[in-house]
Amino acid sequence: MQSDERRFRWDTVGYWLLGLSLFVGLWRTWQAHQSSQQVMLQQCQLLQRLTRFQMEVVHCDRLVATLGASRSAAVRIGGANPSMLRLELQARLAGAEREFRQLRAALKPLSQASDSSSTMHWAIVRVEAEWLSVYSSLETYLRRPDESHINLETLHTFNLTRQDNLYAAVASLHQAVSLWYRSRMQMLNRQRNLSLGVCLIVVGLWFGWSWYFLVRPAQLMSRWLQTEDSVAREVIQRYLRGTRWGPLAWTLLQQRQRLLEVERFMRDLAMGRTPEPLTPLEPNDRLTRSSFWLLRRVEECCRAGSAAKQYNLPCAFDSGHRDEL
Repeated sequence: MQSDERRFRWDTVGYWLLGLSLFVGLWRTWQAHQSSQQVMLQQCQLLQRLTRFQMEVVHCDRLVATLGASRSAAVRIGGANPSMLRLELQARLAGAEREFRQLRAALKPLSQASDSSSTMHWAIVRVEAEWLSVYSSLETYLRRPDESHINLETLHTFNLTRQDNLYAAVASLHQAVSLWYRSRMQMLNRQRNLSLGVCLIVVGLWFGWSWYFLVRPAQLMSRWLQTEDSVAREVIQRYLRGTRWGPLAWTLLQQRQRLLEVERFMRDLAMGRTPEPLTPLEPNDRLTRSSFWLLRRVEECCRAGSAAKQYNLPCAFDSGHRDEL
């Protein structure tokens, strides 16, 4: 009895465990999807900041080249004003410095991440070093009087061939950031695929569990009601005992036996034999009580038929009229 109760309890606990596993798998899938969306948004924002900083640097480079060419009279006649160019360069330099500070604040979580590589650190250090060199050179030039001409060192701020330049540093930083986010997205995609795989496995186990505890007992119960082999019926009955199908199978078996008993009762009654009353299945069995009263009514009719024979009256329960019934 304890083993049957334990089996029924494991049936229910299995459904709860499978449902909980499916919920956790779906929750992990949703969490991985949300994380991937957040990572993509962070990547777009960071690359956008990097692009804005790079555009400010390009404007500064263009203004420095224009200032260097403004010493020519032909360029001045074409509309180049050194004073206005200096003011624009100063504004662009301040904007580039502001964008660089925002970019450095955005890059700080990446540099402090546990999975950050040395390539990322080196790219950040390169950009910081090159920008400080460019900013100090342009700031030194802008502190000079307006009438001073731009020197050769300032002209070569962005394109020195003897050392690393700012454009190459920004390009390496862009590549390192893209590579880090790509690896991050691959990891999140693996987690999401793993969670989906777990969900599919749980769904498969759910169908298998349902077949084992619902469909298979129903098939065995149908075979149990149809077979006449006592050994097979005993094996099936032992399997169904303790499951949720056990009481139903036992009730159907009792009903089947009762139908067979009622069939034998009616056949004996139709053949003129006096059958035994039906066996009661419960203390207040109406069918048993009805069969008892039916036998009494048949006996009364038979006694009435015997009395009628003494006066040569026809009776429906004698042997002469039984075939007509």
